[in-house]
Amino acid sequence: MKNLLSGFFIVIALIGHSAFGQEEPIDASKPTNFYSQVDVQFESAPAQNQYGLRNSFIIAPSEKHLILGELPILTNTQTNETGIGDVRLRYFYLPYKNYDKLVGAFGPSVDIYSPTGNVDKGLGSGRWVVAPGLTLGVMAFERIQFFPIISYQYMSEKAGQLNENGENNAMHGMTFQVITPIIINQKMYMQVTPIVQLPDFRYSTTNLACEVLVAYSLKEKLQLSGFYKADQSYGQTFRIGTTIFF
Repeated sequence: MKNLLSGFFIVIALIGHSAFGQEEPIDASKPTNFYSQVDVQFESAPAQNQYGLRNSFIIAPSEKHLILGELPILTNTQTNETGIGDVRLRYFYLPYKNYDKLVGAFGPSVDIYSPTGNVDKGLGSGRWVVAPGLTLGVMAFERIQFFPIISYQYMSEKAGQLNENGENNAMHGMTFQVITPIIINQKMYMQVTPIVQLPDFRYSTTNLACEVLVAYSLKEKLQLSGFYKADQSYGQTFRIGTTIFF
């Protein structure tokens, strides 16, 4: 764990050294504002027996296109194994954005998780996950907006594992969430995101979760953040880290 923490703070220092001012103000509170960036978060998920670094790389070729890649490097405290977790790729297309209107943004996206994490070592889910979705931006107030997202979610069979019924089935479900940015001041904002998930249409069981993100801008291109998630099925997750925009 000391090596991971040391690596985390080295990356923080390098990012901080590289951050310079930018001509146009950055408003990262809205998920429909696209910026190229690197995000490094130290993560702890006690219920999953995991901690590590969650590294995200985002390229925004224009205001309408965003491509995200996420590479987690995790340690499982039960197996004492360290390695790559499940890699994530996301594409978001935004054909419409006008924050002067009540409906300020609209666009489709797709999230893909690859089962690159070793299941036997407790580093991955063992499933492919594909989740296409639609995002809507509602400009309710100057300091508070709402971004509802509805997604279909496909989860493949779990590699080499059976459930309690001796089966190993793919799952088809859906997720509904509302990202709610709250602008505190010019340097600080929050995002509160309630989530309702139906993992499998064959069953009526739902999963509830809520995420809270707090971000503070040290400089125009350098941001510190803290993240907390409470999940009915997967327990709590904590993150602290930094983002550099470029």
